Amino acid sequence: MQKTKYRRSQYIVRKGFQLKYIGLILGIVLISSFIVGYTIYYNSWVLLGDSLAKVYPQGRLAAIFHSVNIKLVVNIFFVTILCVGIGIVTSHKIAGPIYRIKAFVNGLTNGDCAQRLHLRKGDDLQDLADALNKLAEKLEKK
Repeated sequence: MQKTKYRRSQYIVRKGFQLKYIGLILGIVLISSFIVGYTIYYNSWVLLGDSLAKVYPQGRLAAIFHSVNIKLVVNIFFVTILCVGIGIVTSHKIAGPIYRIKAFVNGLTNGDCAQRLHLRKGDDLQDLADALNKLAEKLEKK
């Protein structure tokens, strides 16, 4: 008997949980980016800027600093978008099974013990799904 393949069709299934998870990931990335960016900025621009100011004209240095700052902002923007996407996909591997488990348990409480819980390959909470399937089998035999 071949298992039915389940594909993700809706990525936001538990909005509050997933947004909190994405916010946590995004917060960590942005704080890390800020710390790394500040460290690089301070060490490169402040320390090197003083030395380079003696060699390069002030206008040329300002143009270089401006160009690098724009590139940093653009890169942080794209990293933020990437992190949101990764957060949605990874949170769905938890939120999706929670959604299905809740529906499965509701079915059990309504007397549908013949149903079985199938999660997608790669989803978290597989061990919980197996335990719930064993519970459903025992309830069905009674």
